[in-house]
This record gives sequence, C-alpha cells and structure tokens, in this order.
Amino acid sequence: MFSDIILFFNDFLNYIKYLIKSTEFLLNSVDKRIGFIIIFIFGTIFGSFINVLIYRLPLEIDFIFKSSFCPKCGNPIKWYHNIPLISYIILKGRCYYCKEKISFQYPIVEFISGLVFGLLYLKFGVTWDFFVLALFYIISLPVIVIDFKYQIIPDELTIGGIVIGLILALLRSLLSFQLDSSISLGIFDSLMAIIVNVLIFVIIYYLSFFIYKKEGLGFGDVKLAATIGSFLGVYPSLVSFFFSFLFGSILGLLIMIINKIINYKKVNLLKKYVFSSGDYLSTISIIYVVKTDIDKKNSVYIAFGPFMILGAWFAIFFTNFILDTFFLTELGF
Repeated sequence: MFSDIILFFNDFLNYIKYLIKSTEFLLNSVDKRIGFIIIFIFGTIFGSFINVLIYRLPLEIDFIFKSSFCPKCGNPIKWYHNIPLISYIILKGRCYYCKEKISFQYPIVEFISGLVFGLLYLKFGVTWDFFVLALFYIISLPVIVIDFKYQIIPDELTIGGIVIGLILALLRSLLSFQLDSSISLGIFDSLMAIIVNVLIFVIIYYLSFFIYKKEGLGFGDVKLAATIGSFLGVYPSLVSFFFSFLFGSILGLLIMIINKIINYKKVNLLKKYVFSSGDYLSTISIIYVVKTDIDKKNSVYIAFGPFMILGAWFAIFFTNFILDTFFLTELGF
C-alpha cells in the first residue's frame, strides 16, 4: 500500500514536470512578440482576478465560488461583459445594467498585470522562475492596494502566500529544477526564511510598541514578512527589508516636511487672526480646531505593506548584484 502511494506521488511529480517542460518548449519556440501577446492576454485575465481580490477580500466576500457581479446594482455580470480591457472599452466604462460608472482601477490593474506578465516572459521565458514570480505578483498587487486603502492585509494573501511559497519550494526540491536561488528556493531555505523573518518582525513589533507606546507595525506585516521569506529566502528577504525601511523612511520624511510647511502657514494665519480679532471665544475655538487638525496630521499612519512588497521586488532583481558588489568584494572573493 505504502509503495503504491510513493509510486503514485512519483508519477504525479513526473506529470507536473512534463507539463511545465512542454509549456516552456511550446511558448519559448514561438516568436518572442507572439509569445509576449499570448502571455499579456493571460496576464490581463489574472489581472481581472486580482481586481476581484482587491474588492472582495476587505469586505469578506467569497472570491472563489461567487460569480462576478456589479458592486453598484448587484446584477450578475455575464462572461462576455467581463472580458479584460475589451469589455470596459465596449461598455464605455459603465455597467451594462445600471449604467453606473465602473472604476478606472479595473482596466488599469488588468493592463499592468498583462504588462508585468509580458515583461517577466521577456526576461525569464516560460520557466519555473516565471511561474514563481507570476504567483508572487498575484499576491503582491492586492497587498499594495488593500493595505494602502484600508490599512489591513488579509490573511488570505499572507497565510495563503506562505502556503503557496512553501508548495513551490517543495516542488522545486522534489523536481530538482536548477534555478537562481535568489528567485526560486528549496523547501529548507523557504522554511528558514519564514522563521528568521517572523523573528525579526516580532522583535521590531514589540520594540516599537515599547518605545512609542503604540503599534509601529501590525501583525499583518509580520505575516507578510513570512510570505516574502517563503518566496525569496533569507538573504533576499533581508535586502528587501532594507529597501522597505529606506522607502518608508523617505516617504515619512517627505510627509513630515509637507506637514511642517502646512502647519507653519496655519499657525501664521492664526496669529494674524488672534491679534486682529477681539472675539476671544471664537479665537479659542479656532485654536482648538487647528491644533486638533495639526495633531491628526502629525500622527498619520503610513501603511508599510506596500513598501515591503516594493522592497521584495527590488530584492528579486538586485540581491545578487548587491551581494557581489558590496559584500563579496569586501571579503576578497
């Protein structure tokens, strides 16, 4: 019985390997321009699915079995009204039933997804690297949009991403693909990165809470760090976190400078009003409102998930360059 299970599992792995190699051969044997168009179309289809994730996950609506519907009138959308890019153009950006405007986000996400898939194809071809990065992109874009809009990162993306990353790492180990380790991992590297990343971000979480008496990071960021680790590994993750904190610090500094300029102008206007007005009750009320507004702007929360994703993509393409340039050279290699 046990030997039959092992035999079945081995046949299953061989089938997956054959399927991947066949797809790789078919698409890599055609002209690059035709291949780009084919992959672009597939990318827009996944872009349509990404739009579903962006809309439904924060609202906790089923995104697997529930068919597409108009968010304004609730009518189900027929398949020929849901063709990526084309349907939006034909329907002139409006729902077929209620004629309400469809958010421009939908064609933008579909187009960007097609473009990203196409660029990944041009760089990597239809290889295991391409599949890994395409799946990571499908997780990445919803994280960026949802965290930016709602300041949450759904578990479906983080925990689901960890599972997908581990499965990909396990398949790579079992199928013995010879790939760049900064993009595709074995199962041991993936597990180690998850553990290291979670430890780092849990420490940062509690340190920021201890120092600032409030959450500097959310646990969604901790789980996202584990997701990034499951896809990238330890060293690329560390590089990605460096970029994440760098980008976040730059934006935070810019926001601080802008707020200082705005607040300076408000205070100056307030001083002029105080000296020119004899209505002290109104003056006190205005001072309170302005101070409350300044405090609110100074305590603005910046979603960190988008910076983590941005850092991860920088790490995917630049980790080897950074390690070779700044570390191995210093060590004399």
